Amino acid sequence: MSVCKLILKNVRRNLSDYLIYFLTLMLSVSLFYAFNSIPGQPAFQEMSVTKALLYQQLDDLLAFLSAAIAVVLAFLVIYANGFLLRRRKKELGLYLLLGMKKSRISRIFVGETFCVGLLSLAGGILLGLFLSQGLSLVSLRLFAVELESFRFVFSLDALRITLLCFACIFVIVMLFNICSVVNVRLIDLITANRKNQVLKSQSPILHLLCFAASLVLLTYACVLLFQNGILPSRENNRFQLAGTCLILGILLFYRSASIVLVTFLKAWRNFYFAGLNTFLLRQVSSHIHTNYLVMAVVCGLLTISILTVSTGVSTGLAMNELSQASSPYDLNVLSDVDKDGDGSIEAYLKSQNVDLSSYARSMEQISIYEADLTYGELFEGQKLHLWSIDEALPSIYVNVISISDFNRALSMQEKEPISLQEDEFLINCNYEGTMDYARQALIDHPTLTIAGKCLTRRQDTLLTETYYMTSIGNNDRATIIVPDRVASLLNKDVNVLLVQYKAGTDSDEIVRKMVPIGLDESHGYRYAEKTMMYDMYFGSNALLVLLCCYLGLVFLTICAAILALKQLTETADSLSRYGLLKKLGADESSINQTVLAQTFLFFAAPLALAAILSGVLLTKAVELVEGFLNIHISGNVWLTISVFLLIYGGYFLASYLTCRKIIRDMGVSRSSD
Repeated sequence: MSVCKLILKNVRRNLSDYLIYFLTLMLSVSLFYAFNSIPGQPAFQEMSVTKALLYQQLDDLLAFLSAAIAVVLAFLVIYANGFLLRRRKKELGLYLLLGMKKSRISRIFVGETFCVGLLSLAGGILLGLFLSQGLSLVSLRLFAVELESFRFVFSLDALRITLLCFACIFVIVMLFNICSVVNVRLIDLITANRKNQVLKSQSPILHLLCFAASLVLLTYACVLLFQNGILPSRENNRFQLAGTCLILGILLFYRSASIVLVTFLKAWRNFYFAGLNTFLLRQVSSHIHTNYLVMAVVCGLLTISILTVSTGVSTGLAMNELSQASSPYDLNVLSDVDKDGDGSIEAYLKSQNVDLSSYARSMEQISIYEADLTYGELFEGQKLHLWSIDEALPSIYVNVISISDFNRALSMQEKEPISLQEDEFLINCNYEGTMDYARQALIDHPTLTIAGKCLTRRQDTLLTETYYMTSIGNNDRATIIVPDRVASLLNKDVNVLLVQYKAGTDSDEIVRKMVPIGLDESHGYRYAEKTMMYDMYFGSNALLVLLCCYLGLVFLTICAAILALKQLTETADSLSRYGLLKKLGADESSINQTVLAQTFLFFAAPLALAAILSGVLLTKAVELVEGFLNIHISGNVWLTISVFLLIYGGYFLASYLTCRKIIRDMGVSRSSD
């Protein structure tokens, strides 16, 4: 028989063995192609200047991540290929016994790898083609590009990168196969199925102590992270200590938990000796115990996957909602009164060749004053836990705005005005870092003395309006709204020109004209432009969501593939045991149920601890994002669950079906070998 015919025959005969290998390659290729095809969507060429800069950053980051992930995928493919070689060692031995040269055997395995690789590439690119269109739609939405400009695109650049990357991986795999075949000994091939790992007997007390220590370390690590956050700090080494405890705790947990569980279940005799439970529990315990390093790594990667996908998607959704609230005007320009005087901002801009009257349908100039009390005095009696950016806030004078200016700002947003008596005040605040303190201050201070005038609060609830924009969104730490006569007695701090554009105005043209003014350090003029802010929100959103999902999905695929390959390896090594069960009278249905339970427990073991850890860490991740971006994010749990069911559950099902087929086709016939 020719080598080509033998290769094709082997591929057809071993399709079940190649299932996990093929699935891993196909998913890797599809994800790799889909994410690298995003820059090829023509609709992105219509983006504004700001979004285009962020989009270029996304392109650069995807290129960097793709290179790093390609290395990880190469190790994963080699690992999966090693499983196939191990499964077919006896077949290799038979070829050698029949007199076939190692060079010819190498060509057979190289040919099989090439065939499976070709099928995986074709299937992966086809799947990636459709997946990429969905990702492009999501990306367009995140970057706030009109969906009408979407086009169904086949990216030649992404195809070229994918083919080059996986061609290199397959070359490495082929070289690995050649070396494995050339250096193997015949006796090792023939006796491969009879070699089992010998476990050293250890004291149950030792495992119990290790298990208790793991729980203590994991609890201590979670407490440290919960108290100090999930970012390293120069002030202390709590983060490093928590990370060390977390790693040691996970290792000790998987080293001892299964043995401890079986020891306790032995006391539950009715359950332990029912059906094939004894065999099942000892198999699972042995597999988890001997593969504790793999389980620990998979648990860590799953935790990262859950955190990145959940945080990324939730942040994206929240930022989309916030973008409208934080940009009620098309443009506002701030002027520092101490630097530039109390003049007309519009007149100054016109003198700098920026005639806003030709672009604006409405304009209003309002003023912000300094109260004669500080934020520390306003928040007096409260225990402050300010963010690092607000450390100097207690010594800063409180912002004040007149009721007429505040109502003019509301009118620009087409909102109803508010009323205020001559002896009343209100407080407006929309900054997450001080909102609770401002709310409490309004309750603690029913009266305030401003500019020597005693004012009574009009209501005990905060206003949360955005009366002017800044480059970081809603950041009104607390502004006191007072009658006009009171404001006129205070020192004016900042003037703000609020602008709404005419229909059809080119915002990029205005931004280009405003750039030199914003960079002029000799004056105090600064600006915030709606399109630029809107783009920054969507752009940052897109960068975060896409990169988090990319990393999360790749890590999830890697975890599921490793577990599947490990389970297949353990099943192949235990064929003689399943054959013995058959001889002892166990029917096929009972054996299949045992295989299903064993596969489920093997997949559930790392996921259970990862779910607990990610539940703790996700709380701090949400706090970190909310604190950094001044937004509330709500975890989109259902999306994360659906992703895990699709990928993780798919690998679980493929593993179970393959294990069942291995036992059915090989276990009985070879149990006597």
